[in-house]
Amino acid sequence: MTTHQWTLHESFYFPAEYGAFAESAEVKVTPGFTEDRTEEAVRLQGIYHIAANVVFDADKQVELITEDVLVINDVEVENSKGYFEYAVPLNVDLPVELDGDLQLEVTDIKTSSQEDGGLKLEWTVHLKQEKPVQEPVVIDEEPAAPQFVAASTSHMEFLANADRAVEQVNNEMEDFLLYIAEMDDDVTRKIFHSNNVFVEAEGQSSE
Repeated sequence: MTTHQWTLHESFYFPAEYGAFAESAEVKVTPGFTEDRTEEAVRLQGIYHIAANVVFDADKQVELITEDVLVINDVEVENSKGYFEYAVPLNVDLPVELDGDLQLEVTDIKTSSQEDGGLKLEWTVHLKQEKPVQEPVVIDEEPAAPQFVAASTSHMEFLANADRAVEQVNNEMEDFLLYIAEMDDDVTRKIFHSNNVFVEAEGQSSE
């Protein structure tokens, strides 16, 4: 953020019947402007709107010795307390390289009474430049190739144990069938291996 500042001042006088300016109760200075960009400069044009509550000293007479002063005739006065508004022209040329959102902020508002009964107003203006926020660049990435993860050790051990269990059952079944085949009885038992199912057939005795 880039910051520039400048200080302005203005003197105000009031109708003689109100007396001399004594002090200010509250003063606000609000800038309002339009922005014009050219190849040579960034020009701000508008006004500084001034709104002030002031106090007059009715016992001090004021005599304006010159006409070349700013007199505020439109002022609301009651019991030596007055209120007025005024617009001071705003014209500022700034470096052309300034970009982004330009804002003006007024600080350090000071008032003082002059020997001739006038009000001297001073204020400082700060120019704030907000840089434009750049949108993040989104890069389309190729979809990741499928990854084949090797089976965990515990899973491999489980499969090996299962194979050994099946082999043991098959061996026990073979021993059992051989035992039955060697039995000497009237029933001939033939072994048919079909999904580990054995089928028995009755033999016919010869006459």
